Amino acid sequence: MCIAILNAGKRIKKDKLSNSWNNNNDGAGILYIADGKLVAEKFPNEDLANNDANFERFYERYLDINSKYGDLPMLLHFRIATHGLTPEYLHPFFVSDTVGFVHNGIIYGLGTRDKSDTSEFADLMSTMIVPSVATLDNPFIEESIYRFIEDSSKLIFLDNTGDFRIFNEGVGQWVGENWFSNGTHNYKPITKWGKWNDGFGTATKTTPYATKYDSKYWDSLEDERIMYPYDDERYSIEDYDYDAPFSLNTYKCPGCKDDVHVNFNSECTECFSYIPASVDDVIERMESLESKNIQNFKE
Repeated sequence: MCIAILNAGKRIKKDKLSNSWNNNNDGAGILYIADGKLVAEKFPNEDLANNDANFERFYERYLDINSKYGDLPMLLHFRIATHGLTPEYLHPFFVSDTVGFVHNGIIYGLGTRDKSDTSEFADLMSTMIVPSVATLDNPFIEESIYRFIEDSSKLIFLDNTGDFRIFNEGVGQWVGENWFSNGTHNYKPITKWGKWNDGFGTATKTTPYATKYDSKYWDSLEDERIMYPYDDERYSIEDYDYDAPFSLNTYKCPGCKDDVHVNFNSECTECFSYIPASVDDVIERMESLESKNIQNFKE
């Protein structure tokens, strides 16, 4: 569920950004510093039929921004929507004119179907006086942030001087001087039926779940390990099929004209039409699974 990136070192390679985009394909955002001011740009990916072209537009803009302003840190964010499903809720968000941030995770108790949890968190933060990242070291502000995000969500704050602060830094990973909130920049998305896509249209690796797909999807939708791997060394995020059914319920699909299951993006698993009626159920199931502290699904 999203990846947040601090780009404070070398330009990030295209394949890492492409992986980040394709694994978190609701769109992306960039927060950078231009002439002493924070600037946010957002790149929706509403038309998945043009996914590759949308990514290329994002990447060309990233190269342009990096070449002009890359001497100072910038933040990148690639989103999978859970709460607030419209492009206006793409990250980054501002808490003041001089401080912005990106978030990876779910902030429990905030967010609705119509407004993202991160947006509500930004609204709360904006009620405080936060002129710089250094302000976040204030014990009251720091403790307030951790009370909301606990030990799972990751936040990166950036101010207009280039100062940054990562909350729950240890949950992510440093690659040189760049920090990634999870590992989705490292691998290509998994295609249907549990097979690994090597980028050339060839299945080069079969996951432990592949035998479950001999028939349509798997024998029983009650097997949560398939939909959301447990903390088990035999399984990892690489074994997760993003297009498999996520909700146990079915919904009327406008594209298929039939009752279908949806994936965890509230999309029909047959034709990938978005089904708004499934959103609340998907969010409820996601939060239920999250509450079990399933660690191998790196959000």
